[in-house]
Amino acid sequence: MVIDELRARCAPLRFAPLPGVVTEAPSGPEWITAAGIADPADPFLGRLLDADAAEPPGPRAVHTLRTLLRELIFCTAGAVYLLEAAPQLGPDRYVYRTTGPGRSGGADDTVGAAVLDRVLVVGHEAVIGPARGGALPVTDRAELDAWLAPGFVATVRPLVELVAARTRVGPRTLWSYVIDMVHFGMLNLARQLERDRAAAWERAGELAEQLFAAGVPRRSEPAMVRFGPENEQVWGVRGACCLDFTDGAHGMCLTCPLLAADDRAEKWAAADLSGPR
Repeated sequence: MVIDELRARCAPLRFAPLPGVVTEAPSGPEWITAAGIADPADPFLGRLLDADAAEPPGPRAVHTLRTLLRELIFCTAGAVYLLEAAPQLGPDRYVYRTTGPGRSGGADDTVGAAVLDRVLVVGHEAVIGPARGGALPVTDRAELDAWLAPGFVATVRPLVELVAARTRVGPRTLWSYVIDMVHFGMLNLARQLERDRAAAWERAGELAEQLFAAGVPRRSEPAMVRFGPENEQVWGVRGACCLDFTDGAHGMCLTCPLLAADDRAEKWAAADLSGPR
Protein backbone atom coordinates (compact mmCIF):
# COMPACT_ATOMS: atom_id res chain seq x y z
CA MET A 1 0.00 0.00 0.00
CA VAL A 2 1.11 3.56 -0.68
CA ILE A 3 0.31 4.46 2.92
CA ASP A 4 2.91 1.94 4.10
CA GLU A 5 5.50 3.90 2.12
CA LEU A 6 4.50 7.00 4.06
CA ARG A 7 5.06 5.23 7.37
CA ALA A 8 8.51 4.13 6.22
CA ARG A 9 9.42 7.66 5.08
CA CYS A 10 8.31 9.15 8.38
CA ALA A 11 9.85 6.51 10.64
CA PRO A 12 13.16 8.40 11.21
CA LEU A 13 11.42 11.70 11.98
CA ARG A 14 11.05 13.06 15.48
CA PHE A 15 7.57 14.39 14.85
CA ALA A 16 5.32 12.29 12.64
CA PRO A 17 2.02 11.41 14.35
CA LEU A 18 0.49 8.73 12.12
CA PRO A 19 -2.39 6.33 12.68
CA GLY A 20 -2.05 2.60 12.33
CA VAL A 21 -3.05 1.14 8.97
CA VAL A 22 -5.35 -1.86 8.47
CA THR A 23 -7.33 -3.28 5.57
CA GLU A 24 -10.35 -4.33 7.63
CA ALA A 25 -11.95 -2.39 10.46
CA PRO A 26 -11.24 -3.88 13.90
CA SER A 27 -14.22 -4.91 15.98
CA GLY A 28 -14.90 -5.18 19.68
CA PRO A 29 -16.38 -3.05 22.45
CA GLU A 30 -13.27 -0.89 22.71
CA TRP A 31 -13.39 0.21 19.04
CA ILE A 32 -15.51 3.03 17.65
CA THR A 33 -15.50 4.72 14.25
CA ALA A 34 -15.42 8.46 13.62
CA ALA A 35 -19.04 8.11 12.59
CA GLY A 36 -19.84 6.44 15.91
CA ILE A 37 -18.20 9.20 17.94
CA ALA A 38 -20.09 11.81 15.90
CA ASP A 39 -23.42 10.17 16.74
CA PRO A 40 -25.08 12.57 19.24
CA ALA A 41 -26.55 9.56 21.04
CA ASP A 42 -23.14 8.02 21.75
CA PRO A 43 -21.68 9.06 25.14
CA PHE A 44 -18.00 8.91 24.17
CA LEU A 45 -17.44 12.45 22.93
CA GLY A 46 -19.15 13.89 25.99
CA ARG A 47 -16.87 11.84 28.23
CA LEU A 48 -13.83 12.91 26.24
CA LEU A 49 -14.81 16.56 26.68
CA ASP A 50 -15.42 15.93 30.37
CA ALA A 51 -11.79 14.84 30.70
CA ASP A 52 -10.83 18.48 30.01
CA ALA A 53 -13.76 19.98 31.91
CA ALA A 54 -11.53 22.33 33.89
CA GLU A 55 -10.43 24.13 30.71
CA PRO A 56 -12.27 27.07 29.14
CA PRO A 57 -14.52 26.10 26.19
CA GLY A 58 -12.02 27.15 23.50
CA PRO A 59 -9.01 25.08 24.60
CA ARG A 60 -11.36 22.24 25.55
CA ALA A 61 -12.80 22.12 22.03
CA VAL A 62 -9.44 22.43 20.29
CA HIS A 63 -7.71 19.86 22.47
CA THR A 64 -10.53 17.39 21.83
CA LEU A 65 -10.27 17.90 18.07
CA ARG A 66 -6.51 17.46 18.29
CA THR A 67 -7.02 14.16 20.08
CA LEU A 68 -9.46 12.98 17.44
CA LEU A 69 -7.92 14.36 14.25
CA ARG A 70 -4.18 15.06 14.55
CA GLU A 71 -3.02 11.71 13.18
CA LEU A 72 -5.63 11.64 10.41
CA ILE A 73 -4.73 15.14 9.22
CA PHE A 74 -0.98 14.54 9.41
CA CYS A 75 -1.37 11.30 7.47
CA THR A 76 -3.44 13.03 4.80
CA ALA A 77 -1.06 15.98 4.50
CA GLY A 78 1.99 13.72 4.50
CA ALA A 79 0.70 11.40 1.79
CA VAL A 80 -0.21 14.30 -0.47
CA TYR A 81 3.04 16.17 0.14
CA LEU A 82 5.63 13.40 0.21
CA LEU A 83 4.12 10.75 -2.05
CA GLU A 84 1.69 12.65 -4.29
CA ALA A 85 -0.83 10.07 -3.17
CA ALA A 86 -3.81 9.79 -0.83
CA PRO A 87 -5.93 7.14 0.89
CA GLN A 88 -9.69 7.13 0.46
CA LEU A 89 -11.23 8.54 3.62
CA GLY A 90 -14.66 8.18 5.16
CA PRO A 91 -16.32 8.34 8.59
CA ASP A 92 -16.39 4.54 8.81
CA ARG A 93 -12.76 4.22 7.70
CA TYR A 94 -11.19 5.94 10.71
CA VAL A 95 -11.44 3.90 13.90
CA TYR A 96 -10.42 4.60 17.49
CA ARG A 97 -9.50 2.22 20.29
CA THR A 98 -10.92 3.78 23.42
CA THR A 99 -11.57 3.47 27.09
CA GLY A 100 -14.66 4.80 28.71
CA PRO A 101 -18.32 4.03 29.35
CA GLY A 102 -19.53 0.95 27.57
CA ARG A 103 -16.08 0.13 26.15
CA SER A 104 -12.87 -1.36 27.49
CA GLY A 105 -13.03 0.91 30.51
CA GLY A 106 -16.38 -0.52 31.51
CA ALA A 107 -19.88 0.90 31.70
CA ASP A 108 -19.38 2.80 34.96
CA ASP A 109 -20.21 6.48 34.40
CA THR A 110 -17.31 7.45 36.66
CA VAL A 111 -14.78 6.00 34.22
CA GLY A 112 -13.11 8.67 32.12
CA ALA A 113 -12.81 8.38 28.37
CA ALA A 114 -9.56 8.32 26.42
CA VAL A 115 -8.32 7.49 22.93
CA LEU A 116 -5.63 4.83 23.02
CA ASP A 117 -5.05 4.12 19.32
CA ARG A 118 -6.23 5.27 15.93
CA VAL A 119 -6.29 3.19 12.76
CA LEU A 120 -7.04 4.06 9.16
CA VAL A 121 -8.87 1.40 7.18
CA VAL A 122 -7.34 1.62 3.72
CA GLY A 123 -9.22 0.10 0.83
CA HIS A 124 -8.58 2.43 -2.09
CA GLU A 125 -5.74 4.86 -2.73
CA ALA A 126 -4.97 7.31 -5.51
CA VAL A 127 -1.57 8.38 -6.82
CA ILE A 128 -0.35 10.91 -9.36
CA GLY A 129 1.21 9.24 -12.38
CA PRO A 130 1.56 5.53 -13.04
CA ALA A 131 -0.37 3.23 -10.73
CA ARG A 132 1.65 1.66 -7.95
CA GLY A 133 0.57 -0.74 -5.25
CA GLY A 134 -2.89 -1.04 -6.76
CA ALA A 135 -3.60 2.69 -6.34
CA LEU A 136 -5.84 4.57 -8.75
CA PRO A 137 -3.72 6.73 -11.11
CA VAL A 138 -4.70 10.40 -11.43
CA THR A 139 -3.25 13.04 -13.71
CA ASP A 140 -2.20 15.89 -11.40
CA ARG A 141 -2.41 17.52 -7.97
CA ALA A 142 -5.80 19.07 -8.58
CA GLU A 143 -7.33 15.72 -9.50
CA LEU A 144 -5.73 14.02 -6.49
CA ASP A 145 -6.97 16.70 -4.10
CA ALA A 146 -10.46 16.67 -5.61
CA TRP A 147 -10.57 12.88 -5.19
CA LEU A 148 -9.46 13.09 -1.57
CA ALA A 149 -11.43 16.10 -0.36
CA PRO A 150 -15.02 14.77 -0.15
CA GLY A 151 -14.00 11.83 2.04
CA PHE A 152 -11.90 14.07 4.27
CA VAL A 153 -14.77 16.51 4.76
CA ALA A 154 -17.28 13.70 5.34
CA THR A 155 -15.05 12.28 8.07
CA VAL A 156 -14.17 15.52 9.82
CA ARG A 157 -17.38 17.56 9.50
CA PRO A 158 -19.57 15.54 11.93
CA LEU A 159 -16.85 15.67 14.60
CA VAL A 160 -16.31 19.41 14.17
CA GLU A 161 -20.03 20.10 14.29
CA LEU A 162 -20.64 17.98 17.37
CA VAL A 163 -17.67 19.45 19.26
CA ALA A 164 -18.93 22.92 18.33
CA ALA A 165 -22.43 22.10 19.55
CA ARG A 166 -21.17 20.64 22.84
CA THR A 167 -18.72 23.47 23.60
CA ARG A 168 -20.43 26.42 21.88
CA VAL A 169 -17.19 27.25 20.09
CA GLY A 170 -18.00 28.38 16.55
CA PRO A 171 -17.64 25.70 13.86
CA ARG A 172 -15.88 28.16 11.53
CA THR A 173 -13.20 28.68 14.18
CA LEU A 174 -12.77 24.93 14.54
CA TRP A 175 -12.64 24.43 10.77
CA SER A 176 -9.96 27.10 10.56
CA TYR A 177 -8.00 25.10 13.13
CA VAL A 178 -8.32 22.02 10.88
CA ILE A 179 -7.05 23.97 7.85
CA ASP A 180 -4.17 25.24 9.97
CA MET A 181 -3.27 21.66 10.88
CA VAL A 182 -3.15 20.70 7.19
CA HIS A 183 -0.67 23.52 6.52
CA PHE A 184 1.51 22.87 9.55
CA GLY A 185 1.58 19.15 8.81
CA MET A 186 3.31 19.79 5.49
CA LEU A 187 5.44 22.60 6.92
CA ASN A 188 6.75 20.37 9.70
CA LEU A 189 7.68 17.67 7.20
CA ALA A 190 9.54 20.23 5.08
CA ARG A 191 11.39 21.45 8.18
CA GLN A 192 12.47 17.99 9.28
CA LEU A 193 13.46 16.87 5.79
CA GLU A 194 15.21 20.17 4.97
CA ARG A 195 12.94 20.76 2.01
CA ASP A 196 11.60 24.06 0.69
CA ARG A 197 9.20 25.34 3.33
CA ALA A 198 7.49 27.85 1.08
CA ALA A 199 6.78 25.14 -1.49
CA ALA A 200 5.29 22.91 1.20
CA TRP A 201 3.08 25.78 2.35
CA GLU A 202 1.92 26.40 -1.22
CA ARG A 203 1.10 22.70 -1.63
CA ALA A 204 -0.99 22.80 1.54
CA GLY A 205 -2.84 25.78 0.16
CA GLU A 206 -3.72 23.83 -2.99
CA LEU A 207 -5.21 21.03 -0.89
CA ALA A 208 -7.06 23.54 1.27
CA GLU A 209 -8.73 25.02 -1.82
CA GLN A 210 -10.19 21.62 -2.68
CA LEU A 211 -11.36 21.18 0.91
CA PHE A 212 -13.17 24.52 0.64
CA ALA A 213 -14.73 23.36 -2.62
CA ALA A 214 -15.87 20.18 -0.87
CA GLY A 215 -17.72 22.14 1.80
CA VAL A 216 -15.30 23.42 4.42
CA PRO A 217 -16.42 26.96 5.34
CA ARG A 218 -13.83 29.56 4.50
CA ARG A 219 -12.97 31.91 7.35
CA SER A 220 -9.44 32.86 8.34
CA GLU A 221 -6.59 31.18 6.47
CA PRO A 222 -3.03 30.68 7.71
CA ALA A 223 -0.19 32.70 6.24
CA MET A 224 3.54 32.31 5.87
CA VAL A 225 5.82 34.92 7.44
CA ARG A 226 9.35 35.46 6.18
CA PHE A 227 12.04 36.44 8.69
CA GLY A 228 14.94 36.47 6.24
CA PRO A 229 16.03 35.45 2.72
CA GLU A 230 16.90 31.82 3.43
CA ASN A 231 14.52 28.86 3.09
CA GLU A 232 14.84 28.20 6.82
CA GLN A 233 13.82 31.74 7.72
CA VAL A 234 10.11 31.29 7.19
CA TRP A 235 7.38 29.96 9.39
CA GLY A 236 3.60 29.86 9.44
CA VAL A 237 1.01 31.89 11.30
CA ARG A 238 -2.34 30.29 12.07
CA GLY A 239 -5.49 31.58 10.49
CA ALA A 240 -7.43 30.97 13.69
CA CYS A 241 -6.16 31.23 17.22
CA CYS A 242 -5.46 27.77 18.64
CA LEU A 243 -7.01 29.08 21.89
CA ASP A 244 -4.26 27.49 23.97
CA PHE A 245 -3.14 30.76 25.53
CA THR A 246 -6.62 31.39 26.93
CA ASP A 247 -6.26 28.52 29.38
CA GLY A 248 -3.86 30.53 31.55
CA ALA A 249 -1.01 28.06 31.09
CA HIS A 250 0.26 29.11 27.67
CA GLY A 251 1.55 32.39 26.35
CA MET A 252 1.02 33.46 22.77
CA CYS A 253 3.18 31.30 20.53
CA LEU A 254 5.06 32.18 17.36
CA THR A 255 2.15 30.92 15.25
CA CYS A 256 -0.48 33.09 17.00
CA PRO A 257 -2.36 35.35 14.55
CA LEU A 258 -2.90 37.88 17.35
CA LEU A 259 0.80 38.44 17.97
CA ALA A 260 2.30 41.81 16.98
CA ALA A 261 4.99 41.75 14.28
CA ASP A 262 7.77 42.95 16.61
CA ASP A 263 6.83 40.36 19.23
CA ARG A 264 6.76 37.67 16.55
CA ALA A 265 10.25 38.64 15.37
CA GLU A 266 11.50 38.42 18.94
CA LYS A 267 9.99 34.97 19.38
CA TRP A 268 11.49 33.89 16.05
CA ALA A 269 14.94 35.01 17.17
CA ALA A 270 14.60 32.80 20.24
CA ALA A 271 13.11 29.83 18.37
CA ASP A 272 14.99 26.77 17.15
CA LEU A 273 13.34 26.58 13.73
CA SER A 274 16.31 27.01 11.40
CA GLY A 275 16.54 23.34 10.54
CA PRO A 276 15.60 19.80 11.58
CA ARG A 277 15.38 19.09 15.27
